[in-house]
Amino acid sequence: MSVVIPRNTAIPVIKEVDNYFTAFDNQTAVAIRVYQGEGTNISQNIFLGNFILSGIPPAPACKQRIKVCFNMDANGILIVSAEVISTGSKNSIRIDNSGNLPKDDIKIKVTKVE
Repeated sequence: MSVVIPRNTAIPVIKEVDNYFTAFDNQTAVAIRVYQGEGTNISQNIFLGNFILSGIPPAPACKQRIKVCFNMDANGILIVSAEVISTGSKNSIRIDNSGNLPKDDIKIKVTKVE
């Protein structure tokens, strides 16, 4: 898990992270899970949503790079998109701020690939 949008970050904001990789040999899909919260463990945070990124060419573990982009607008709407760098295969999710935490306390976390 890694912090992408730290607490008290001014919104709107766009953050891109391109240092995610496949975890297993011949992995063709990854699950992207998005969390909000202050905890260092997943169980201490609020699960916001998830999606599957498929279309990853089979390769040894850690050889396929994945870019994840977090785009939060001024209304607290978060679009999380992921792209396989080598193929351009993409998927995304839209997450509306449902009042889980105040906007100024938002901290977005994403788990590493499954």
